Amino acid sequence: MSFARERFKKSEQYQWLVCAMLAVIFVSNMFFPRTACAFWGLPDTDNLSSLNLIAATHVYDVNNKLISKLFEENRVVVTLNNVSAYVPQAIIANEDSRFFNHFGIDPIGIIRAAVVNITQGGIVEGGSTITQQLAKNLFLTQEQTFTRKIKEMILSIIIERKFSKQEILQAYLNQVYFGEGAYGIESASQLYFGKRADELTLAESAMLAGLPRGPSLYSPYIDPAAAMTRRSIVLTSMVKAGYISEEQAAAASSEPLQLAGKKRRIVQASYFLDYIANELVGRYGANRVYKGGLKVYTSLDISIQQAAETVLGNFQGAVLTLDSRTGYIRAMVGGRNYQESQINRVISEVRQPGSAFKPILYAAALNSGLTAASVVIDEPTQFGKYQPQNYDKKFRGPVTLKKALRQSINIPAVKLGQQVGMQNVLTLARTMGISTLAPEDDNLAAALGGLTHGANLMELTTAYTAFANNGIVSKPVAIVKVLDENDQLLEESRLIQHTALQADVAYIITDMLKGSLENGTATPANLGRPAAGKTGTTDEYETAWFIGYTPDLVTGIYIGNDNRKPVGISGTEVSGLWGTMMNKVVGTMKPTEFTIPPTIVPRVAVCADSGKAAGLRGCPEIEYSAFIRGTEPTSIDIRLTPAPRQPDASENPRDQQQQRIPWKLPWRLPGF
Repeated sequence: MSFARERFKKSEQYQWLVCAMLAVIFVSNMFFPRTACAFWGLPDTDNLSSLNLIAATHVYDVNNKLISKLFEENRVVVTLNNVSAYVPQAIIANEDSRFFNHFGIDPIGIIRAAVVNITQGGIVEGGSTITQQLAKNLFLTQEQTFTRKIKEMILSIIIERKFSKQEILQAYLNQVYFGEGAYGIESASQLYFGKRADELTLAESAMLAGLPRGPSLYSPYIDPAAAMTRRSIVLTSMVKAGYISEEQAAAASSEPLQLAGKKRRIVQASYFLDYIANELVGRYGANRVYKGGLKVYTSLDISIQQAAETVLGNFQGAVLTLDSRTGYIRAMVGGRNYQESQINRVISEVRQPGSAFKPILYAAALNSGLTAASVVIDEPTQFGKYQPQNYDKKFRGPVTLKKALRQSINIPAVKLGQQVGMQNVLTLARTMGISTLAPEDDNLAAALGGLTHGANLMELTTAYTAFANNGIVSKPVAIVKVLDENDQLLEESRLIQHTALQADVAYIITDMLKGSLENGTATPANLGRPAAGKTGTTDEYETAWFIGYTPDLVTGIYIGNDNRKPVGISGTEVSGLWGTMMNKVVGTMKPTEFTIPPTIVPRVAVCADSGKAAGLRGCPEIEYSAFIRGTEPTSIDIRLTPAPRQPDASENPRDQQQQRIPWKLPWRLPGF
């Protein structure tokens, strides 16, 4: 069956190839180009400098307040004489190596691309020439239809008959979009390198030449590593085309990236605007986005955005707020200063999550049949060569899962990872939206958030929407709807959701994390209303996290230097930043409660060291926990005297063993 599908797929590609070649033959033999233009409804091509300019795109927040305009294009027209010789060489080598040998359409290129795509089983290489790209961007839309492609081919041949190769190349270099609002080579040169186009080096020319195929993918301001990789590919193509030597390519490849730094007008929600602009350009093309008069209605809430933009202060990091029920992005701050750095750390920075990963571990434990009252012994423990430590170097003896999580105790978490199986934990994490996990993460250190790669703020905050919203994960949404210049609907978002947890498990995690704000590691985040969350602090204070949520909003914050030097701030302190922000956001709103599933028994009094139902006396610490009906503790803890004091870490471990009383646990963890 798969073989048949593959043959059908290949046949479709062959059909496209045949149609394209027929169009080439047809147009190549036409003697009346104007008649052809009239027949196909094509525009006049007498002036290559003409552009279809309409108006700036308006961007609105969720309350229909104007956020900003995606302003008219930043373009400075130059002649080929005022462009570095490396630029056209790099563009031709990368985009259209047979530019000087074809008549607007390159049959050889089409055949080569078709062969490559068929071989690879997908669209890997395109066959469009520079002339075709120019025709499309100047005179046509970005729609992916057969009719549009035929029009593009006809226009390309007509353009080649009317204008020289130099004129076409000059028009292309002045028209093409290089990302970040820069149209044309001169504006791009100024934006990225702070110099005129005739001053560009070989390395700089190669980097700019790599941008048109993916302005947001290869932007050195968004992803420097991807930009430099793309530069090397362009340089290799230039060597292959005979423009430069291998020695020149090697020298240019080793040249460090030195950007000018963008100088843009200061607008609110700059990182968010870049985020949606990249999405829109991918769908509609740069010309239409920046000059098409679109009306873009987004999920952003300006009042929440303004509160988020005050969080970081002098700290580097990122802030993201999502609507827990819809995934709507209500606020996005990608760094402390957009003028200083345009890298959006919400999505581009992958960091160790530390203890902010633990709620996923505990959710997996609840999935396995454990409860908030299940007991784990917090004691010095070695797992092979791995010996985890608690953050305060103390040991608390028997603790319930709820106490272990709200106080973020490490050793019980590692024991749970061994009990539940880290593979099950990682599977759940992937289900909740964490895509950066590696096979190597199947180890006990991952129970404490010690992941091979880490996680970004977008995905980790998205995962917490499951806890806030009855186990349902909502994919983040930035663009709600788009209207064209005539107010006709072009697109409207739909919610993309899936169930990652049972509703009762999600609620129990929320109940446990409420304890973090009430008497755990996140007390600075206590709002005096229903809220929950988890702190995270990585080794050497490299990164500090807090992901917190109310019934309506999930806000994630991380603090971390770009150079990975210690930030000198813990997750507990970040929770205070969260609390300050959220008080501004919800302070005037009527408090709402988390939805309690019908299967839940809330607020059962439990002894925090035995996991038994609290009796009238003798229980040194009582906590109130939620349970799935039928799993709440039935045994009552009645002690005449409180349990003995737990020793400090400074005391002799041998003495600890002598002082520890034998506990008979309500259940047993195998292997501990």
